[in-house]
Amino acid sequence: MSQMLEMEQPAAKPAATAGESKQSRELFRALFHRSPIGTYIVQNGHFRLVNRQLAYILGYEEDELTGRPSLGYVLTEDRDIVRENAVRMLKGECAQGYEFRIITKQAKIKWVMETVAPVMYQRKRATLGSLIDVTERKLVEERLRQSTLEIQRSNAELEQFAYVISHDLQEPLRMVASYTQLLAKRYANQLDGDADEFISYAVDGAKRMQTLLHELLDYSRVGTRGKPFSLVNCEHVVDQAMANLKIAIEECGATVSYEVLPTVMGDEGQLVRLFQNLIGNAIKFRREEPPHVYISALRRQNVVTFSVKDNGIGIDPQHSQSVFEIFRRLHTKEEYPGTGMGLAICKKIVERHGGHISVQSQPGQGSTFHFTINMAGGEPA
Repeated sequence: MSQMLEMEQPAAKPAATAGESKQSRELFRALFHRSPIGTYIVQNGHFRLVNRQLAYILGYEEDELTGRPSLGYVLTEDRDIVRENAVRMLKGECAQGYEFRIITKQAKIKWVMETVAPVMYQRKRATLGSLIDVTERKLVEERLRQSTLEIQRSNAELEQFAYVISHDLQEPLRMVASYTQLLAKRYANQLDGDADEFISYAVDGAKRMQTLLHELLDYSRVGTRGKPFSLVNCEHVVDQAMANLKIAIEECGATVSYEVLPTVMGDEGQLVRLFQNLIGNAIKFRREEPPHVYISALRRQNVVTFSVKDNGIGIDPQHSQSVFEIFRRLHTKEEYPGTGMGLAICKKIVERHGGHISVQSQPGQGSTFHFTINMAGGEPA
């Protein structure tokens, strides 16, 4: 499709025998016409030779293309860029193919990738070109681009939602909580039993709502307020998580141990939160004996799989997926405190680091949480 760039005549070579010339021509024909890539020869801007695959891409028969202008099938808007790229490739200034749009006999627009090279054809300068239909790839790329834009819009909306939670909702909720606590303090034992109970419910509800809003705000900020990835020593991360849980660990006599842990690319603060949530869950959902948590890591190529194993109450396998949903609780607040956001935040952190989290467990037999992190870092949201 591209026009030939002027070039020097090739140096003369010893004449081949008639048999060798015939064999070379037959080999060329076989390779040219049976190639799964659209292939053609252009002289003076016109097709001189085309193969079946090129005709198929353009929607024509082979004889319909021969002798026609090669640029006639290029979308008008793309013709200048095709000329420029072809000249650059023929000069050796670029080695990779270039992409543009064509219009077929059926008036369909396709994306193709072209490469060209200078040749001699029938003792005259010509251009040998190859064409690959990349329409499907372009459609996939466009869908991915649209998905990325949609994610960016969703993140912007989530950021705005987080702002509403942190400002517009927190202030009136603090006022409700303050006044209900004031009622409880000032009128304790001055009203009947029902009134005291109602005030207690109001105070408890306000506190729980504040906790839920804080957890939801943390969840929304995993992708929108995360820090740039850097090298993170996971042993230091676990030590920090344990320091944050020091009082809870000491109160129940828990032990947390780990083997040699690697250094990964990630957001250190979020990884601390990840391990802190998993260790904290092991402490919260414990059996009568003191909790024991063991952390290990296995590296395969650029992916590290972490395992956090505990000896707690376990999880029914039917809930192995739903436990990672927001506000998902398997127990009442009277049995175990919490909002049901801890594992959802873990999942969001792991996904930001390009990984996946899962759990293996049986009731009464403890749980093992597995999550992966790419050594080269994930794709920050």
